[in-house]
Amino acid sequence: MASVPREQATGEPRRGDGWVAALAPHRGSYVPLHRQIHDLVRQEIVADRLLPGTRLPSEEELAERWGVSLAPVRQALVELAAEGYLDRRRGRGTFVRQSKFEEKLSILSSFSGSHGQHGERPELVMLYSGLAPAPREVAAALGVRARKLVLIQRLAHLDASPVALLSAYLDPARFPGIDKRELVGGSLYRTFDSVYGVKLVRAESVIEAVHAGDYEAVPLAVGTGTMVLRADSVTYDRDDAAVEFSRVLYRVERFRFSLESYRLDDRTLHFPSSGANGAVPDNE
Repeated sequence: MASVPREQATGEPRRGDGWVAALAPHRGSYVPLHRQIHDLVRQEIVADRLLPGTRLPSEEELAERWGVSLAPVRQALVELAAEGYLDRRRGRGTFVRQSKFEEKLSILSSFSGSHGQHGERPELVMLYSGLAPAPREVAAALGVRARKLVLIQRLAHLDASPVALLSAYLDPARFPGIDKRELVGGSLYRTFDSVYGVKLVRAESVIEAVHAGDYEAVPLAVGTGTMVLRADSVTYDRDDAAVEFSRVLYRVERFRFSLESYRLDDRTLHFPSSGANGAVPDNE
């Protein structure tokens, strides 16, 4: 039986370009070469054996060392870059991007809480707290006719870089003075509960990929038109009255999302929620 390289067995980072020799695309496989290369390199990144910032050898060198043509290597690296695993810099080479943070799609889970469970605690920086013009679709979702709503907007940082823009719209008549108040424990939902006696019980969410406009691109430090993931959610209280309209914009190259489903009485129950994921980003 062939021996397993120590780095692969222990999960330690590979030193130098040892990982190149450890990967072995097979010409005789029914899986196309570019797909094999894509999956093998991705596996090294996900397993943290290729660390963020690592510079990959050139496409030509990889093709030569793996004994394949240039085309499948180039296609695999282009796909990995599009998926957010690699950063291809003109004139400088191809580098492993910062690791992705996993968001679990769960019910009414907070953005900061979901990351805290994985040992990654986001820093939330307040960008704005006050009255703002009420977008028509937001006012309709909240069932109010007010021309202005309270807007609480924050920017989430992980690893000292912006990763998500969180915006919460509230009816000022229901939450008087909340825009001037320090949030309880830094949490919007805890403030709802302890100060205003409002408990959230469910949320309706829609998730879609959109192009960032100038307004969103600047705080997220991405170019205008960059694809981001947008999660719009409306949360409801025990009386099934709309409480909050939240919108979270994620930098897609920094996140991956997981979903749990349960089967009860021949019905499949899905839980697409959790802060930025598509349900409720407790804008914490």
